[in-house]
Amino acid sequence: MNCELCGKVMDRYHEVIIDGVKMRVCQDCAKYGKEVTKKPAAVQREPIPQNTVQRNNFIHVPPPPPRRKTPGTVEDTDEPIIDFGHMIKKRREEMGLSQEQLANKLQEKKNLIAKIEREEIKPDKHTARKIEKLMGVRILEKIQ
Repeated sequence: MNCELCGKVMDRYHEVIIDGVKMRVCQDCAKYGKEVTKKPAAVQREPIPQNTVQRNNFIHVPPPPPRRKTPGTVEDTDEPIIDFGHMIKKRREEMGLSQEQLANKLQEKKNLIAKIEREEIKPDKHTARKIEKLMGVRILEKIQ
């Protein structure tokens, strides 16, 4: 093996840190750095949960149980009604609001309101609920 600093062939090396770089150097070059002391690294392992199964060095952790629906959550079966964009635009105009004013009240972007009114996109359930509450219209219906 060669010294990483001077290139001299060596049979025994010293691990030192020189200018923040760990190097393997000869006895003569070891004085230019700080000797690295080798300490056995303590291996800390995380405790394995009780409901796990270990096979062939692989640990299988079962998925968490499904969440229970809490009262007041939006069901996945809610979908916007047909012609929801026209209904929102009509109600917005009745309220005397611009798209930008409505977006500010809903804490959304104007572009989102414009796309919803043109029905380019469907509002997500959270946004749809905010629109329903603010404007007093029903735009979501349950689909069986």
